[in-house]
Amino acid sequence: MEIHRATEKDISTIVSLLRVSLGESLMLKSERYWRWKHLENPFGQSPVLLAREGEILVGVRAFMRWEWVDKGRIYKAVRAVDTATHPDYQGKGIFKKLTLSLVEKCKTHGDDFVFNTPNQQSMPGYMKMGWEEAGKLPIRVGIRRPVNIVSRLLGNRGGFVSEKENSKLMYYIDHPKLNGLLKSHLMNVSIVTNISKQYLTWRYLEVPVANYVAIGSEQSGNLNGLIIGRIKQSRFGKELRITDCFLNEEVAVKDLIGQLKESRRTWGIDYTTISDTMHSSKVLGRFSVSAGGPRVTLRSLSMAELQNLKNFKSWSPSLGDLELF
Repeated sequence: MEIHRATEKDISTIVSLLRVSLGESLMLKSERYWRWKHLENPFGQSPVLLAREGEILVGVRAFMRWEWVDKGRIYKAVRAVDTATHPDYQGKGIFKKLTLSLVEKCKTHGDDFVFNTPNQQSMPGYMKMGWEEAGKLPIRVGIRRPVNIVSRLLGNRGGFVSEKENSKLMYYIDHPKLNGLLKSHLMNVSIVTNISKQYLTWRYLEVPVANYVAIGSEQSGNLNGLIIGRIKQSRFGKELRITDCFLNEEVAVKDLIGQLKESRRTWGIDYTTISDTMHSSKVLGRFSVSAGGPRVTLRSLSMAELQNLKNFKSWSPSLGDLELF
């Protein structure tokens, strides 16, 4: 078996292997999505390793580059994402060999740590390879229509009213005062994604597999607050998932709470979720409850100490940082 770095010429074969191995029930597998995720990422192109048996592609392992920042200090990280083994070659240790080989390459590159959100099936494998649990991402849930949620849980699916087309996302990302809002966000929250206009454009406007909406707070030409989210249909009802929220002034919280209430009515939202690692979760107001989100795991690369990242003591991922990938 030969292991080598992937090139752009391998994308079509990689996507075919992902489809054969994983199917498309959870997320569409396409060359466009792969290019967006692994080539166009503003944090850099992903390191990807392939395993071949002769001319047959039998395994793929990709880590996605990410940057976290804490008061100006940048942490270079990677996220363990796409991996697949050909059905005819499973059980031969290909996943482990590719993953550990990529870990060593990222250490050489100088990356600080690797993180991901494994499912129950893959969790034991990661733990055996030196990953550690960071805990479940804390989230807050604001329930707006509890009767609808109970009805769906009892089997009455009901109907959904689609949200109106939201063109405000592009407006806010192009806002002349966006950089000031992001600068305030980066200086007031510990260890967050290194947000920029380029990142938001890539993450929310150019993403090929999801549509996002936006709510903003403006006063005297200033942009004081911005909510970005995705409307999803789940088994509990219609969810507004707030993937990112940026606040500048206290007045923005009051204004955004009011706008959020109105938007939830317009879009027929049953419940709203937001990461509870940042001060922005207060936009849900007093009538919200705590819950556990996705389970996050970590592995040190060149970073000596991961303690501040565990249990999200100083680490503040948003739902937008952890969903979708």
